[in-house]
Amino acid sequence: MMKNNNYIYMCPTCGLNLKKHEKQFMCDNNHNFDLSKNGYINLLMVNQKKTKNPGDNKEMVKSRSNFLDKGYYKQFSDKLNTIISENLCDEDLNILDSGCGDGYFVANLKEKLLKENRNKNIEFYGLDISKFAAAYASKRDKEINFIVGSNFNLPIMSNSLNCIIRNFAPGSNDEFYRTLKKSGKLIIITPGIDHLYGLKEKLYNIPRKHDEKEFAYEGLKLIFKDEIKYSIDIDNSEDINNLILMTPYYWSIKEDMREEVEKIQHLKTDLNFTVSIYEKL
Repeated sequence: MMKNNNYIYMCPTCGLNLKKHEKQFMCDNNHNFDLSKNGYINLLMVNQKKTKNPGDNKEMVKSRSNFLDKGYYKQFSDKLNTIISENLCDEDLNILDSGCGDGYFVANLKEKLLKENRNKNIEFYGLDISKFAAAYASKRDKEINFIVGSNFNLPIMSNSLNCIIRNFAPGSNDEFYRTLKKSGKLIIITPGIDHLYGLKEKLYNIPRKHDEKEFAYEGLKLIFKDEIKYSIDIDNSEDINNLILMTPYYWSIKEDMREEVEKIQHLKTDLNFTVSIYEKL
């Protein structure tokens, strides 16, 4: 794998292909976008923002990164990467982690695919709406192309991706379809029924399990579905609080409950993921 000038970035202003010129990207209409000092490119337009700094803030990204680096999700990451590897067959690949967060998962995927000594010509991309996430991700792996952008307006050229990974992230199915090549794979990870149920028992008087949902997407065929499930033990309050900051539950619990949660010293909970792979027809 190597970085080159054959980028698949689409100008968010006019829709033309962006080409690299030293430390900036420019389209034929002279719209230009600078690389940040951390190495990512910001292609999120002002009219695509609902707040000044959308997505995870710096504290949330740091908490996520610290938690993931402890290895609690490594078993999931390893199994997911095996599934992805077994379902990719092209030698030359463009892979996008759409909603990549701090880059933990796409960096692990890159390491696995390159170690397998196949699919040598691979370009890895990670996109997140949070500029803080993109900055963290760029520090984690400087060989991956990280982008600040929206999953609902992907700054990616049409028919340019072999694989899109949507790991718990919202997004536009129309955009995923548009940017995938024919026979390209959309890999969707959603919470299984028991995901983080042990944590929910700590947070809510009446905890509810996740609903099991079936999805159908126009122009895409479901070719694979499997479940990954195991339990984790967390024996310190810092990691427990970092986990909560990773989840939507942080925003739904009351302030007094947050104070109680900060005192929790031990948590045992299931991690439960559903992995579905769709192929573009």
